[in-house]
Amino acid sequence: MITNEVINEIRNKVNIVDIISNYVPLTKKGKNYFGLCPFHDDHSPSMSVSFEKQIYTCFVCHATGNVFSFVSEYEHIGFYDAVRLIGSKLGYNLDTKKKEITNNQDLEIYELACKYYQNSLNTSLGNNAIDYLTKRKIDRNTISKFRIGLSMSKSSLTEFLLSKNIKLDKLISLGISNERGQDLFVNRIMFPLYDLSGNVVAFSGRIYNTHDESKYINTKETNIFKKGNLLYNYHLAKEHLKKSESIIVMEGFMDVIRASVVGINNCVATMGTAFTKEQALLLKKTTNNIILCFDGDNAGDEATDKAIQVLKEIDVTPRIIRLEENLDPDEYILKYGKEKFISKIDNTISVVEYRMNRYKKDKNLKDIKDISEYIDLTIKELSNSKDNILVELTLKKLSKEFDIEYMTLKEKLETFKKEEKNVPNKIEHINNIKRRDKYSNAGRCLLYYMIKDEKILTLVEEKVPYFNEQEVRILSNEIIYYYHKYGTINEADFISYISTKDELNKVFKEIINMNLKDSYSKEEINDYINLVNSCPKKMKIESLNKMLKEETDPLKQANILSDIMKLKGVGNDWRNKNIWYKKKRINWRR
Repeated sequence: MITNEVINEIRNKVNIVDIISNYVPLTKKGKNYFGLCPFHDDHSPSMSVSFEKQIYTCFVCHATGNVFSFVSEYEHIGFYDAVRLIGSKLGYNLDTKKKEITNNQDLEIYELACKYYQNSLNTSLGNNAIDYLTKRKIDRNTISKFRIGLSMSKSSLTEFLLSKNIKLDKLISLGISNERGQDLFVNRIMFPLYDLSGNVVAFSGRIYNTHDESKYINTKETNIFKKGNLLYNYHLAKEHLKKSESIIVMEGFMDVIRASVVGINNCVATMGTAFTKEQALLLKKTTNNIILCFDGDNAGDEATDKAIQVLKEIDVTPRIIRLEENLDPDEYILKYGKEKFISKIDNTISVVEYRMNRYKKDKNLKDIKDISEYIDLTIKELSNSKDNILVELTLKKLSKEFDIEYMTLKEKLETFKKEEKNVPNKIEHINNIKRRDKYSNAGRCLLYYMIKDEKILTLVEEKVPYFNEQEVRILSNEIIYYYHKYGTINEADFISYISTKDELNKVFKEIINMNLKDSYSKEEINDYINLVNSCPKKMKIESLNKMLKEETDPLKQANILSDIMKLKGVGNDWRNKNIWYKKKRINWRR
């Protein structure tokens, strides 16, 4: 683990404006710099970068953080990897730290396993597997490109890796061996799975000469293999984007491999999992021109619908390739060939067209009721489209196809648009209902000023014994502990300190984005303090009693009980004793 002192030292030596400007063009306006936010579909500069505070904030999507947070999010790497990346530019060698060593060792083991599988395929024992791949029209060049291999006997790989002085416990944790010292993959064609940088981090094994019910088995998820965060072939596909300007998302890695065989190299796969927001954001950083090409069956349609929704949430509208006859891309290319599949790529359809085709499947377009429902569904879909030309052409097509006045359809469209506009009002009403009470808001305002002014921090420490909102209470303790430990505090360094504490990080960013004025009066701060302290004592005690019943850790129970006693006016003089600091320090570290 890289120490907080080293992290702060590196952060103080770099300028966030210089680092971010390497990724996003920035323009100075007043004392801050502004640029297009890379974390949402930004068309007018909404990201502010503060040289003074060394943090960035987006006023639209509320992305917030310091220089490490930005690089971590942009490069899609972990926080500590971002520290290491920036540190390396300053001459820091952070690769000797325990965590990095562990990850590097894991990668080395997977690499050894991959080479072992490759070598096994090229022995005489691999002839049957080669014959199978040849029948599937996968040639030697493709086998080499994707590093396809073969698992053999029950313990051959395990024995090999044990001979390299690698512990069995390590092989079990990596999903290579079982507790009996045997290989998890036996008699399967092996496909290595990669992280975003092209390192082998897992495997998928396919049967080829047995009737095992499990056609594919995959490595379990580990610290370095999270299926929902990765895309198969991403490390190779992104190199072809300059030529193709688009990326095609498929379901299985065999689909990607088949596309590569016929010279289509801008494809990635979700590896059989549902398309995730993390995968969507990863693609968006590369291109907005995303094409979905899932299997042509009902399951593929459902996967396409879900992927469309995920992409919609990050303001990306994909194009669709729809395959007939329930075929997947692998099967389609094998059956119809390269040219017909390329024609599909050249003639992708819009989300609206895709939806229309799906609506038609379930309707009898000779029945008046079904026609009416089909038109309503189509126009409702059009009401969400930003492509005015597509909307107009579709309305004219419907008018001609069903002999309906164009203006009738246009009026229907406007009605749906008005309904859509009313939805945010409904949402706003719900949000108002769920809005935090005045006590919670006052607590968050205090934390906002605590991080900006040490005088306020000291004042809160002295005069606010208890915050009713749990997240605020814990975050306040962390702020105070940080201040006592380092003797000072600022936003940029504190973001690094809580980078691995997801919930606290989330709350802190919300507080930073409250957009309160930097200046304040003594009266305002006192009002916040009085409001927090006036929160009904009964409510606080009830909340703590509930926590006490649910808590099993004796130390945490003692801390909760101490808070209850304070609220009841028992033992208030403990603050003036050394035990206070020790006890609070333990509490802060929770």
